[in-house]
Amino acid sequence: MTSAAARTKSSHPREIRLRGAIASPGIAIARCFKHDVGIRIVEKRKISADAVEGEIQRLRDAMLSAREEIRQIQFEADRVVGDAMAKIFEAQLMILDDETFINSVAVEIARQKLNAEFVYQRQIQRNLKSLRKSNDSYLKEMANDINATAAKVFGFLVGRHSNKLVNNKNKIALAEEFSPGEIVLINKYGIPGYATQVGGSTSHMALIAKSLSIPAVVGVSGLLERCPDGATVIVDGNRGEVIVHPSEETLSEYKAERRKRRSYLSKELQGLGKLEHTTKDGTEVEILANLEIPTDVDQSLASGNIGVGLYRTEFFYLASMKFPSEADQTRIYSEIARTFFPNPVTMRTFDLGSDKTTGEYHQIDEDNPAMGWRGIRFHLDLPRVFRTQIKALLRASEFRNIRIMLPMVSSPSELAKARRIINSVKRELKAEKIKYDPDIEVGIMVEVPATAIMAESLARHADFFSVGTNDLIQYALAVDRGNKKVAKLYREYHPGVLRLVDMTIKAGIKTGTPVSLCGEMAGKSLSVPLLLGMGLRSFSVTPPRVPSLIKIINRLDISACEELTARVSELATAEKIEALLLDWFTRNVGEKYLEG
Repeated sequence: MTSAAARTKSSHPREIRLRGAIASPGIAIARCFKHDVGIRIVEKRKISADAVEGEIQRLRDAMLSAREEIRQIQFEADRVVGDAMAKIFEAQLMILDDETFINSVAVEIARQKLNAEFVYQRQIQRNLKSLRKSNDSYLKEMANDINATAAKVFGFLVGRHSNKLVNNKNKIALAEEFSPGEIVLINKYGIPGYATQVGGSTSHMALIAKSLSIPAVVGVSGLLERCPDGATVIVDGNRGEVIVHPSEETLSEYKAERRKRRSYLSKELQGLGKLEHTTKDGTEVEILANLEIPTDVDQSLASGNIGVGLYRTEFFYLASMKFPSEADQTRIYSEIARTFFPNPVTMRTFDLGSDKTTGEYHQIDEDNPAMGWRGIRFHLDLPRVFRTQIKALLRASEFRNIRIMLPMVSSPSELAKARRIINSVKRELKAEKIKYDPDIEVGIMVEVPATAIMAESLARHADFFSVGTNDLIQYALAVDRGNKKVAKLYREYHPGVLRLVDMTIKAGIKTGTPVSLCGEMAGKSLSVPLLLGMGLRSFSVTPPRVPSLIKIINRLDISACEELTARVSELATAEKIEALLLDWFTRNVGEKYLEG
């Protein structure tokens, strides 16, 4: 290496990798800019008594201007992501219409003879302080809405209202946090991705980003301090990582991966209809998709003869932090059923726990909500919410392709109670002469070890099983995969986990109960021959994994898969099982099909 080349290489800043939470999958590569969305501190200024009315009018004018801007953003959101998502902005409009708050600011301006922007900012900060201390996700989201709305009002008040997003096309946006409206503008102004220091994967900004397919990572500690303005950045929304100053090797790898994914989006989804859903020896395998928000990918899946094995309905609550009405749910579910007809759509009822609910539904604080008051437990304790969703699903079942799936079932008695409520709703609809599918299937998620062990008994009450390996693994191994201290112990190929999966599949075969697998294990290349060997004939995966899953299945022979599964059952450790699966897959399918 020449001395000049050595100097060039050594002058490249050291690559930095920052971890966060996945908000929206995809890869963005570009130079970055820091977007300041906060309210700046302003000088306190005394005003005369004669100027009070003018200051109050300035405040009201600024709020009207902010309202008009948010209305325009809501209109844009309705156009690009639909009215269900656009409802997110109703909260911001309500904040601007809060006459009690406006009057309190006006009173303070008059009483203390202070400038409007100072008083307004002080009142806002008082409200935010208490809200941000709360563990209630609704109150935290409200704080974000108040902050975003106040920033707009403040900008109009001080005459510094500007939109930095409009001038940074093709650059990655970094911020402490973004409002949902700014995510809509990020899409509008051609910004390829974003990252934030705060926020969660179910926040409003994450939901909007996911629906618009904008790569995003949130909750990145130290992001703004460690990422200089103008630095080259990779936002990896598939792994939850932000890479600052990527090396040439890293850039090359990510650009190749991005090209591959773009090729998938533009070609492979459109070609789904040409792929046979069969193994090499002619065994039919059902291929389904896991979905949670309506996107433009849905039509490609439907036209490719792909149904839905898991439709997470929590989004429709999280979008507005309140349960949609029966009429709104019926309309949404009907549109989804119509899009995928005649393919099946498996709608999972709200899987919400105390970490995601609010108001009258946020009844307890839990140290571990994943193992607490959620799923079927939530439904049975709050039958009014459950009945409304069931009624909407039944009303939307006229296409006869909707299936109802109940989460977190752990005993036959829970399922029997839920069945009684569903039958009661059916009788109610019949009395009202409202059409519905009388034969609608009701199944359960198998995600609790006890459910897998009792699968034969549960089959008497369930029309189908769907194995949710993500939760099943963490419950079986007592490992919280979100805990970095023990995440390495989260092993999908642990013999105990595989026995629970095998037990469920065998119970389904014995009782004639269809079994699908919708956890991440279904999308991992090494798992496919193993699961086929166990007898699984239905896989439900994220949309990007559908084409490659079909191609792997096309290259497999069932008898060979059964021999592999028999060999795996003799091994005692996850390490040995994974090594065997990797060797077998490389030799029998090919290394180029290895993903996940």
